[in-house]
Amino acid sequence: MLPLSLEQAQDWWRKTTSSAHPRAVFLVARDADRIVGTVQMHPAWAPNQPRRGDIAKLMVHRQARGAGIAPRLMDTVESAARDAGCTLLTLDAKAGSPAERLYRRLGWTHVGTIPRFAVDPDGVTPHDAAVFYKEL
Repeated sequence: MLPLSLEQAQDWWRKTTSSAHPRAVFLVARDADRIVGTVQMHPAWAPNQPRRGDIAKLMVHRQARGAGIAPRLMDTVESAARDAGCTLLTLDAKAGSPAERLYRRLGWTHVGTIPRFAVDPDGVTPHDAAVFYKEL
């Protein structure tokens, strides 16, 4: 959310990683100098969903897009989720976004769209979410 300071981003990542489920997966992609992408998998919290995980925060740096990083991160997180005991993954993406198109290309099944699900980084403008699942 804008404005986002470096300190706010660091605090968010520290809290997220320190409070994560023991089977959560956090991946990063690096080039020679820096992190250029990331993705997470969080096991479902509900006891009646022991085999489900949620994919979150797939992000690729603007300067690194188009190099196949997102598909490789998704392939790796799916494999890691399988190794963590997940057989069903879910995720949501901004409807109409490049992310929605990516998940469709990667074989994820679109189950519907939720109107006004979240807001854009401006903190005001609502957008719809496309919801997906994938069986592993």
